[in-house]
Amino acid sequence: MKPRKKDLIQYVIIGNSAAGISAAAEIRRHDPAGRITMISDEPAFGYSRVLLPLYIAGKKSKKEMLIAPRTFYTSQKIRLLRGDGAEAVEPKDQCVRTMSGLRLPYDRLLIATGSSPRKLEVEGNRLPGVHYLRKITDAEAIRADLASSRGPVLIVGGGLVSLKSAEALIARRRKVHLVISSDRVLSMMLDEGASKFFLESLRRNGAGVHLHSDVKAFQGNPRLQKALLSDGTVLDCALAIVGKGVYPNIDCLKGSGISLDQGVMVDRHMATNIPSVYAAGDVAEVIDLLAGKHAGNAIWPLSMEGGRIAGSNMAGTPATLPGGLRMNAVEILGTRIVSVGEWNGERKIESSRRSNYRKLVFSGNRLRGFILAGDIRGAGILTSLVKNQSEVDCRLLEQGLAGGFSFGPRLQALGGHIQPREMGSLQ
Repeated sequence: MKPRKKDLIQYVIIGNSAAGISAAAEIRRHDPAGRITMISDEPAFGYSRVLLPLYIAGKKSKKEMLIAPRTFYTSQKIRLLRGDGAEAVEPKDQCVRTMSGLRLPYDRLLIATGSSPRKLEVEGNRLPGVHYLRKITDAEAIRADLASSRGPVLIVGGGLVSLKSAEALIARRRKVHLVISSDRVLSMMLDEGASKFFLESLRRNGAGVHLHSDVKAFQGNPRLQKALLSDGTVLDCALAIVGKGVYPNIDCLKGSGISLDQGVMVDRHMATNIPSVYAAGDVAEVIDLLAGKHAGNAIWPLSMEGGRIAGSNMAGTPATLPGGLRMNAVEILGTRIVSVGEWNGERKIESSRRSNYRKLVFSGNRLRGFILAGDIRGAGILTSLVKNQSEVDCRLLEQGLAGGFSFGPRLQALGGHIQPREMGSLQ
């Protein structure tokens, strides 16, 4: 028997990326009749942000980047408001006010507003040619600049977006300079030993890497022509891509009473402190699996899983997120790497060869994290061991470290269901 119209639950989702799309699909799975409205500040249908560098490289089309084409919204009976972001959330009245002035009432609300790139506050930062890479419109602007220029490209920052952008530009045969304030590339996911693999690969491909350095000013007239570095170096550049991290989009939540730190604080059900209000994705601070305290973790798999958990609870089917876990798996310039959990602990085991680097970190008899570079066999089982925090004979893992992690049935049973093939989706 179909519920009466007045009994239909009104779901509102702010955001149309990984977390929002995952939540909408899960809501519809449990509630075929409820009304779902999604708000997106972009005109595009749902696409994968992790593929933006491949779009810049010309290896992916806009169509190939879609994770939720128009048919997704029609088949799932989702009302999508494109190009109209949320201006304010008003829990007292249970409504969302949009930029265009719409007032959307809700019974259940999901905040999946994502994050925005941190701006580089230096002289000349508004010159034409200075770009950030977070949205498809950013990638389109970068492609247009690349088509109309021939000079070197400056990349500010040494994180994942920066390195994937460098790879895309190298594929387009552009001279690349990376300016990195820390002592290594990918400092948020790799130790010094693993970072060297990518540093050497970048240099082999002709990239200039400037460590322990920052951009002091951008220069040019009428558009970007040079960058002045903190060590006095002046670099010619036709355009720049700034990748200095992101911050959660919480402006529309200020004054709402929703608990905020850097992002939105949620429990293991992805629920906020306000009844019927949930959060997931880059904007959410979930309970970290290893640290046991709230932390932001802007990775695609956690956004998808957090959205699914939130959607299930919003639709009345209880679900729990065990905890967030820092993990990345990526291939850059032919080198594959997986980084999960912690890199420092009571006990560390390392193995470094010409083409492979492996590191395991333990606390007692529990694996707290690992890094695999080059040969990533065993990544799935190792990830499960970190997630499950099962006690394990460290000697077995030491033997696996030397032998390429060809595990026997005992460790496979402890590890659980995650298989290495799944790791390729971690970005």
